[in-house]
Amino acid sequence: MVIPMLFRRATDQVVLTAANWIHTGVLVLNASYEALDEISADRAVVLLIAGAAETVTDREPHFPIRSRRVELALPEMIRLLRYVYIEHAARVHDESRATLAGVLRRDNHRCGYCASWAHTVDHIRPRSRGGPNIWSNLVACCAPCNTAKADRTPEEAGMRLLWEPKAPNHRAKQQRRIWKQLAAT
Repeated sequence: MVIPMLFRRATDQVVLTAANWIHTGVLVLNASYEALDEISADRAVVLLIAGAAETVTDREPHFPIRSRRVELALPEMIRLLRYVYIEHAARVHDESRATLAGVLRRDNHRCGYCASWAHTVDHIRPRSRGGPNIWSNLVACCAPCNTAKADRTPEEAGMRLLWEPKAPNHRAKQQRRIWKQLAAT
């Protein structure tokens, strides 16, 4: 498991090398100094060189990033020069109520048991046994797998989930869109 640099304890310090600096985390602040996200160091360097961000604090100990014409210190924190408006949406969590369309969109219409095309949704803990309509209990499912599982749990049916169903992370999708827009400017 990769732990971002911000959340490591001082005793867990990783020695930066030319091979691993790219995987360190850099905190991104909005133009108003609000924390937005943590991104990889290579993405932060691209934003700095493109002029879309400025360094707030350098990483200690000093670690230079060099190219043929540019040298800059690996940042710990950067600030975007343009304010990015983040719409505050209702929080969705694993125990939130889910919809058929939402589950299919989250799973990209792929069956959670065999990864083939899915057009329906399966309750992991069957509704007949009190299984709720929440994100963590629903998975996209193809008709053959849904019929084979019937009103049993995956363990009872001898089936295995390919991934753990979770609530969709709309912030991450929005964040990727923002980075694309910043890169285009």
